[in-house]
Amino acid sequence: MQTQYINEMLNIPELQICQILTMSADEVHIEVTPVAAKQCCPICRSDEFVILKGNNGVRKVRHLSAFEKKVYLLLSAIRMHCSKCEAGFVWDYLCVGPKRRYSHLFRERAAEQALGSTAAHSARMQQAPATTVQQMHNEFVPKECELLTEQAWKQAKESNGLVLGVDDFAIKKGHTYNTGIHDLKGEMMLDLLPGRKLEDLRAYAQHHPDFLLLEPKAVVMDLARAYHTWISECFPNAIRIADHFHVHGYVIEALQEVRKSVQHTLAPRAKARLKANHRLLNPKAESLAPESKKCLGELLSYSLLLQRVWEWKEAFTVWYDYSSSVEVAKLGFERWCKQGEQLDHDEVRSTLKTMRNWQEEIINYHHCRWTNATVEGRHNRIKAYQRRHYFMRNREHYKAGILVECNRNRLH
Repeated sequence: MQTQYINEMLNIPELQICQILTMSADEVHIEVTPVAAKQCCPICRSDEFVILKGNNGVRKVRHLSAFEKKVYLLLSAIRMHCSKCEAGFVWDYLCVGPKRRYSHLFRERAAEQALGSTAAHSARMQQAPATTVQQMHNEFVPKECELLTEQAWKQAKESNGLVLGVDDFAIKKGHTYNTGIHDLKGEMMLDLLPGRKLEDLRAYAQHHPDFLLLEPKAVVMDLARAYHTWISECFPNAIRIADHFHVHGYVIEALQEVRKSVQHTLAPRAKARLKANHRLLNPKAESLAPESKKCLGELLSYSLLLQRVWEWKEAFTVWYDYSSSVEVAKLGFERWCKQGEQLDHDEVRSTLKTMRNWQEEIINYHHCRWTNATVEGRHNRIKAYQRRHYFMRNREHYKAGILVECNRNRLH
């Protein structure tokens, strides 16, 4: 292989290949030298009076693997002297930091591989010690988080028609929660704050004036009263939208409660079949496979009440998907509520009460058709991250890791 092609493969333009010293089954040792003849003095920033004074031996630096072999670069520690400043210094290589044994490209690759998996996995891929890769990852994440956060906030402030998404996720379910703030239109997570209570949210807004400078057109969130109170205080002109996923969950929950009450009245075989296939009641009928549709029809034939409640659930899905305007949505919502009142069931009545209490926020979806679907997807990433980094004690490292994990698509 010609040395110019090796130069391109190494992707280090400041260096040129002298020779390949050794090549074994696992390793390649390549002697390299700087392309430039001299380097500027770190004091006067000029190379006019710089002279070479020999070298202090050779540095062995690990670089990116090639052809399934570990690549080591042998760099001369070149000594130089500036006769103007009377300063002595050693050649500063851009591809590797001072006193480092791994090149910048190697460190970045190892850290990026550890983002979606673990440091141990990246260490196996790069054939390096796991503790070394973990250290690289811990150095890489805060720097990358700072760049991504700056980019996300700049994009949000300049956005025309900004749409925010606010939702919480559990650190320890039932005990500790975090709240994420997302730019839905810009497809980035803006920030992460501890807690989900109203006092936690107000404290965040008080200590982060940049948040109050945003001008969102709409904010999507679930039906937690604390979120709606907080957003109405921070952004009184923003449209508050009740998230489609959470609202639909109330209707499905009512359907399943009706299914449980009906289930006890059935014969043993029908009871067992309804219980085993109860999840078929949740999705839209048109999304089911032919065999599943056939099974669903059999389940609905067991009870007239169950069939009517299922039709009521389907009508709600149709209302969400096909209301062409806010005025049409208001009429359709009222018609759907009357359909539910005719069912005369406690669970349905309870759900209708919730729906009427949040009628404005639910209908607002038809002003601005945004949902927190991408936020729920990020929550899956966060849960996987938390399992990989269980019991991480440093809050700043934890926050930086999550922000990088959720904004990985914007990594350079």
